[in-house]
Amino acid sequence: MVNRILILVVSFFCLKSAFTQGLFNSKPKKQKTIIKTGPYVGVQSGRYYAGEIGAERQWKEGKLMSPNTHALHFGVNYTYDFSRFNPVLGYDLGYWYRGSNVGMTFGGTLCMRTNFQDYRFGITPTLGYKIWQLHIQTGYHFLYPFYAFDKTTFESNTIFLSARFVFINDREVKKKEKD
Repeated sequence: MVNRILILVVSFFCLKSAFTQGLFNSKPKKQKTIIKTGPYVGVQSGRYYAGEIGAERQWKEGKLMSPNTHALHFGVNYTYDFSRFNPVLGYDLGYWYRGSNVGMTFGGTLCMRTNFQDYRFGITPTLGYKIWQLHIQTGYHFLYPFYAFDKTTFESNTIFLSARFVFINDREVKKKEKD
């Protein structure tokens, strides 16, 4: 009986010492970030149809429940109005964010449009939905100078619906220790 009590006391002090020295602490968890990069193709529909090509880079948290996704994209689009023979070339640099696996995407774009005579610059707030690598967005191009102040005809979409498909050709998983 005394031996059992002595063994329990010694075990208690050994375990207490091990806990205070951190021997049983678990290793810090490593936070994963999944980085996906690839080209995209798409079509934009509004007053006019425009074909889109570009590249996108996505950063997604590597967790199962509600991972945040951030993305940057750069693209070129081309509108050709067959009835007036008035082509418009556009460049877009944008960002979007999604707060979960099945949530809406919120973003914005800096854009430039030209009909090869005049230039317009602007911003585009966007709202969309992404399933797998298909991203459907809607937005409004706020271009300067505005139509009311401009006497030339500049055939470009203002409100639009866009569908893009990203072809992921580079996937990388980065791990960093969480504090």
